[in-house]
Amino acid sequence: MRKVETMKTTLSYRRRISTQEAREGYIFVLKNRLSFFPHPGKPLILDGGTQKRTGTVESYACTCQGPDLPHDHFFIRWSGLRRGDLLVFRKVEGKEGSYHVEVSH
Repeated sequence: MRKVETMKTTLSYRRRISTQEAREGYIFVLKNRLSFFPHPGKPLILDGGTQKRTGTVESYACTCQGPDLPHDHFFIRWSGLRRGDLLVFRKVEGKEGSYHVEVSH
């Protein structure tokens, strides 16, 4: 019998907000989860039920691991979050670039 590999489909992106994210008004997007979102610069719609936001994944160059290891950090701007908030993003089926977002405190 041949082993069949299955690719796990990632259905959501979860992020607990840090002090820095809350203070500076953004949600950090981990590099290994970047493919969950549209390419940086492409529009996205974030539907939180009571409010909708539009935005993009943005990036900035960083040398936090030393000058010999430059890299980019990716984020989505979102003001009004508090340290410890948990955000769960789920893609809206049939609507490219659209996400349902749950925020819990």
